[in-house]
Amino acid sequence: MNGNSILDKRAETLWGKANISYKNYSSYIDKKVNRYQLSLIDLLYISNFKGGNASIHGEEEQINNKLISYSEALRVIGNGFKGKALAELSNEEIENLISRVTDICNLTHKGKETYIYGFGVSYLSALLSSYFPKLIPILDRRVLMNLSLVKKDDINTQNQIRDIQRFYEPLIKNIAAISRERAKLFVRLINKFL
Repeated sequence: MNGNSILDKRAETLWGKANISYKNYSSYIDKKVNRYQLSLIDLLYISNFKGGNASIHGEEEQINNKLISYSEALRVIGNGFKGKALAELSNEEIENLISRVTDICNLTHKGKETYIYGFGVSYLSALLSSYFPKLIPILDRRVLMNLSLVKKDDINTQNQIRDIQRFYEPLIKNIAAISRERAKLFVRLINKFL
């Protein structure tokens, strides 16, 4: 058995586990009375779905107050794109989407009043992808590498991508192009195969 087969098997296993967590979170989102109102429960679902070692820290009341801004940004995206898939967007709409995604990502920066310790862009991308699975791709190292968007200099000593937020624009544009070429294949399925 070669190394690629082992990696492919591991990736398939990880995808299967993440997909269960994704489905659980999607079910939770669908049952919400106010779809875009985030709470600590959303962050726990994302932590389970995303995995990794990051933990979210802070007082419950403070985190919930900060989540109001994230909830509003989600509402803006949801109302602005009305359930559209990425492949259906015009180039102008894609630029608008990138702008909205950049806006919500900026909420995670240290020093901002909306900064939540442990909840960075990577976790936020999992939340965005869960809320908008046909529209916003997850900002995933493996996907970015498979699309050749990341260079060796972009990766730090912990094998993490430096300033990962800057890859959202090329990721969205690449996934939009792939989705259009593949008969409007949904973003989440493209993530699986990249």
